[in-house]
Order: sequence, then C-alpha cells, then structure tokens
Amino acid sequence: MSQIAQMVQLLEQQAFFAAAVLLILGFVFSLLARVVNLPRVTGYIIAGILLGPSVFKVFTDQALSQLEFMPQFALGIIAVIIGAGLSFTLIKRLGLGLLIITLFESLGAFFLVFCGLSLLKMPLEAVLPLAAISAATAPAATVAVIREFHAVGPFTETTLAVVALDDAIAITLFGLIMTLDLKNISGLGDAALHSLSESFWEIVLAVVIGLALALLAHLLLKLTREISDALIVMIGIVLLGVTLATVADVSHLLANMVLGMVLVNISAKNSEVVTGLERAAPPIFVFFFVLAGAHLDLAIFIDSGWTMLFWGLVFVFARIFGKMIGSFLGGTLSGASEPVRKYLGLALAPQAGVAIGLSLLIGKASAYFDFRAVIINITLMAVAINELVGPVLTKIALFRAGEAQREK
Repeated sequence: MSQIAQMVQLLEQQAFFAAAVLLILGFVFSLLARVVNLPRVTGYIIAGILLGPSVFKVFTDQALSQLEFMPQFALGIIAVIIGAGLSFTLIKRLGLGLLIITLFESLGAFFLVFCGLSLLKMPLEAVLPLAAISAATAPAATVAVIREFHAVGPFTETTLAVVALDDAIAITLFGLIMTLDLKNISGLGDAALHSLSESFWEIVLAVVIGLALALLAHLLLKLTREISDALIVMIGIVLLGVTLATVADVSHLLANMVLGMVLVNISAKNSEVVTGLERAAPPIFVFFFVLAGAHLDLAIFIDSGWTMLFWGLVFVFARIFGKMIGSFLGGTLSGASEPVRKYLGLALAPQAGVAIGLSLLIGKASAYFDFRAVIINITLMAVAINELVGPVLTKIALFRAGEAQREK
C-alpha cells in the first residue's frame, strides 16, 4: 500500500513521470480495446476513467493539474487537421448541400432534445440550454477514429466538413438562448437580436485570428526546408492561436480550423506540412483522451438520482436520433449520397469539450442560473456516455459507408 502511495505522490510531483505513465498505460488499454474490436479512442478513455479520481485514483486532481494545458493544445492540433480537410475544391463540390446538411443535423438534435425533455416536464430554463448544447459534436473523437481506420471517401469528407461547422452553430444557438428572459417575453426581440449580433462578432473575430495566423504560418513555412522545421513552426502557431483566442474570449477551435483551411488552400506545400502534423498526432490523441477520461466524474450517475439519470439518458438518445433524422432529411433535400443520408448521424455521436464549455458559461447573472447544476450534470453525464459510445458509433458508420479499412 505504501508503494502505491509513493507512486501516486511521485505522479503529483513529477509532471514528466505523470506524462510517461499516461502515455504507456493509454497504449496498453488501446491494445486491450482492439482485442474486443473497439476503437483505440475508447481504450484511451476507459484508461483515464479507471486511473483517474473516480475509480482507482492513480491520477489525483493534483497530478492531472500538471497536464491541464495538454487538452487545449491537442484540440488546437485537431482543429487544424479538420480545417485542412476543407479545401476550396471540396467546399465547391459539396456546395449548398453542406450547409443544408449541417443545419438540419444541428437543428434536428436541438428540436428532438427540446421535445423529449419537455415531455418529461423538465423546466424550460433547463431544456433550452441543453437543446442548444446538443447541437455540438466532438471533433477530436471523430478525427481520431477516421485516422485510426484510414477512412477516405465522400462520406468521410462530408463528416469532417460538417463537424467543422456544427460547433459554430451550437455556439450561436447557445448565445441566442442565453439572452432570452423567459419571465419577460416582451423584450425578447431586442435581446435575441443583441445576442445574435454578439455571437456573430465572436465568430468573425475567431475567423480573423485564424486568417492572420494562416498568413503568418505561410510566411514562416516558406523559410523552411525540412518537414521537421515546418512542424516546429506549426506547433508554435497552434499554441499562439490557442493563446490569442483565449485572450480574446472566442473559440480557439474555430480560429485553428480557419488556420488549417486557409493554409492548405494557399499552397500545396502547406498540405504536406499538415500531413506531417497528422502523422505526429497519435501521442497527442493519447494525452487528450486519457485526460478526458480521467476528468469524467462517475459520481454524477450516483449522486444525481433516478430523475436526473433518466433525463440524461433521454438527452443522449434524443440527440443521436435527432442528428440521424436531421442528416437524413438534409441529405435527402440536398441530394447527398445514400451513405451520407443513412450513416452521417451516427458518425456525429461523440460529444465533449464544446458541450462542457457551453454549460459552464451560465453565470450568476443569467436567467438560467437556478438550473445551472442540472444543466452541467446532464451535460457531463451525456459526455461520459457519448465519449464511450460515440467512437464506436463513428466506427460503425465508417464501415457501413464502405470507407474504413480493417487493420491487418
């Protein structure tokens, strides 16, 4: 027992030891996940849950705090990879259909969650924010599964493009709902317009930051001769992007997506650099998902009671079915292929960082503050389930679409 206590103490004191243990155990659990035919991502998350404060407490809150910068950095890298998949050629080919599919799958989740929770007599002050949060997707898990199974094709391209856009829709919806004074509907029009304006300018500022970073990265990459030098530049630019977006209080996910998108459309050489960044990404994925699992608080399922648990399950199922129905309707209306119509909703099941971030934005001055605990608990509950089940559903969607490859 004393040896275990000494190891836990060492993990709390030595960030490098904590990082080493995290990477090695993440790898071991990914092997176990593959034995039972699960994606590596699920193995990483299970490793984090078991080793984190909720179960065996190998990683305490103090040990995890030493690595808290890693999730933001990892999301920055992932956002660049997603943005790089949005070449102008692809956007031109997908055209208006991409926007229609994204709107329908986002609003499909919103309306189904709204109806499901309303039927269960949940207060409207909790229903509306949760419905907006349901529109968000976790880009990290989706990208990780796509890379693991080397998925390539129209379905994969559409999935990455939709993931890049629906978080912006979720942020806008949430910002709009936060201004609604449900006790004084007479002021609704002005408040909604003000909120929409604020959300619009936040998105514009994130786009401007992404554009500036892309131009700076392009100039610096022209000075590089080897891929190793180019990767140094890209990592520095991503870290700068996370910093600037945080200071400006805008989405660093959106800023880095724009960075990746603009960068690959400026020069073919830049596409090779992003490809090199993708090859270096697996250790970053391990850090991100093991830490995500370690931060999941399983006590929520016990402490919240049966009513909260039931609300959480309805949220999860309504969100997934909403995205499936919305993707089917949007795909049908836009003339998308059969795999997109039938399986895109499954591929969008993962949910994590953006959803949690939105739930934490409800401050004391908000009309929804009295229901903040309910909203946060259900969001965390949904994230815990979606981060475990979501990658599996994404894998199923990729294989049914015929674009994933089984590992030998």
